[in-house]
Amino acid sequence: MTSMLAYVRLAGLIILFGAAGGCSGLKEPDVPEARTGEALPGTWSGRLAKPDHALPAKVSLCGQAFDLSVPSVRERLETEFIFAVNQPAQVNLWRRRAQEFFPAIESELKAAGLPDDLKYLAVAESDLRPWVVSPAGALGLWQFMPATARHFGLAVNDRLDQRHLPENLLEAAKTYLKSLHGLFGDWPLAMAAYNAGEGRIKRAMTDQGVQNYFQLDLPRETERYVYRIAAIKIILETPAAYGFPAALPKQAYQPRPTARRTVTVPDRSGWPDLAKAAGCDYKTLRLLNPHIRETAFSGTYEVRVPADG
Repeated sequence: MTSMLAYVRLAGLIILFGAAGGCSGLKEPDVPEARTGEALPGTWSGRLAKPDHALPAKVSLCGQAFDLSVPSVRERLETEFIFAVNQPAQVNLWRRRAQEFFPAIESELKAAGLPDDLKYLAVAESDLRPWVVSPAGALGLWQFMPATARHFGLAVNDRLDQRHLPENLLEAAKTYLKSLHGLFGDWPLAMAAYNAGEGRIKRAMTDQGVQNYFQLDLPRETERYVYRIAAIKIILETPAAYGFPAALPKQAYQPRPTARRTVTVPDRSGWPDLAKAAGCDYKTLRLLNPHIRETAFSGTYEVRVPADG
């Protein structure tokens, strides 16, 4: 009898809690997933002072204006923007990492005659983490699959994986994005193809008789992709407008100058031996040479070491 009474009381509490909304069974909000499979930082209960920030009156990406008078365009962009701006930890990490990676990206994009806004594509791809690997096997700041990396001249084998090197991957990304723009003649379509593959975008355009990214019916991730990049741009271009500090400390997250050093080690050497030969500590050498996949060394190698080391 006692156990039955306890059961009835427990059932009543569950019903009461559910009625209050604590266990309603409603689907969780459709929050953006990290492409890498990692949980997005910043999904905590804290909020900025004004969580319901409004979109700017005008929004463009790579020179393409978003027609915010179209309800579906405005709502999709607003969804990505509101979710992103209310993840303060993530936004602040983007801003800190941008100090390290944006100067080189901006310089290379300008030299190649490519839009500066493409730097935000790298944020959407990897959160500016050069070490990150997606569940599908894409790696690096620009998230290249092994076959794509090899196609653009990067070494990906048992000994080396140059996708780990931001400068090498940037060169490949520039070439790839330029070719996609040449194929589609439109940056939103080119960016969608970067995400889903040019074949899938071309088939969708042919099957649907649509030449506009904003009107295409695409896989869910790809339909969100350009909007997410635009939302990142809005926030990182004017962070102070959304409650973030106008400036960040300059002492951290700066590019670290490196030099290349050729070293020779005897047979059956390991990373500690390689570090000693390079005149560098073990951990620093590993951090500066993530592209080297070998663990046993013999002979001559070129490694990266601190430029001031």
